[in-house]
Amino acid sequence: MGGTLVVAVVLAQGCNPIRALGKNPSGEALKRIEALPNYQDGAFQNLEQIAQNVQTVRSATTSVRRGPRWLRMLKYVTSQPKELLPPKPLVAVKTDLVNTTYNKPTVIWFGHSSFLLKTGAMNILFDPSFSGFAGPVKGAIRAFKGSHVYDHTDMPVIDALVISHDHYDHLDYLTVKRLRKKVKRVIVPIGVGSHFRRWGFPDDMITELNWNESVTLAEAITITATPAHHRSNRTFKQVRKTLWASYVINADGHTLFFSGDSGYSRHFKLIGEQYGPFDLALLECGQYNEKWPQSHMFPVQTAQAALDLRAAMTIPIHWAKYAESEHAWNEPVNLYRKAADSLHVPVTVPRIGEPYTIGTAAIRTDWWNAF
Repeated sequence: MGGTLVVAVVLAQGCNPIRALGKNPSGEALKRIEALPNYQDGAFQNLEQIAQNVQTVRSATTSVRRGPRWLRMLKYVTSQPKELLPPKPLVAVKTDLVNTTYNKPTVIWFGHSSFLLKTGAMNILFDPSFSGFAGPVKGAIRAFKGSHVYDHTDMPVIDALVISHDHYDHLDYLTVKRLRKKVKRVIVPIGVGSHFRRWGFPDDMITELNWNESVTLAEAITITATPAHHRSNRTFKQVRKTLWASYVINADGHTLFFSGDSGYSRHFKLIGEQYGPFDLALLECGQYNEKWPQSHMFPVQTAQAALDLRAAMTIPIHWAKYAESEHAWNEPVNLYRKAADSLHVPVTVPRIGEPYTIGTAAIRTDWWNAF
């Protein structure tokens, strides 16, 4: 297939790779960012640089593979290694998200880090990735078979769309584009709003937050951006020009935490002390590797983060949709639950699309091992 035809097909499918890149802050927006205390030397900075003992975390994994990173990434883009993927399609639960209501805050997880929080008054959607791939083009990292069962047509009216950072598996251009008419407002870490403006979202829809800044959505709902230990970029050249964040959500008298993407650091304990304890914490536990320990937690670190946060219940996320590292697809949840159980950290692992309501019993069926 010729290059011109490939481009025509991609555009016809609604995926414009140039537009998907978004746009980093510039002009007056950049000047405001440059005055922030966590923006130094031309980039956003983490709270601390982690002194990581690679040998310690290596023992927490069973299938880390090595090799040049460019070669591994090429392998992922062209054909994901079969040993990293589910051997057959995942079995998801199809929930009516429009007409179903709950008495307490309820989370419906869509795989990876995407989930809908339904409260008594609002629908809040976090990091939706419904295009079926992670990247600027459809040939990029593809969703596991069976994990791509929800899309924009299944969503109710979204009172707030919340994004943790601008990586493609969390800020999905096609999903955002297709959700546009259902979304009332957008909440993002500072700088990420520039992407949304590039994509046609008006200023009055967008709220940008620095760490420890809050926005009140309704009388009983407040969202606060809190630190994470990560990075940002949608191109290889422009790194850390937009902020990344975790979030504290106060809803209907309950407190939730969403980690976003993060390596393990003292910020979890600081957040637990300032905003905790938490009724529910959604914590990343997948896509780890000894080569990037500052960007993602190993499962044993996720369990420690839950203790730091003082979480009454946890849901492991950032797994079950994309192979972005070198471990088996279900290794993260197996290792996390083992580590969490040893530390007496409560864990619930719903299927994709299966609602979990705060205060209900943990879902302990090992559905991910039934393959």
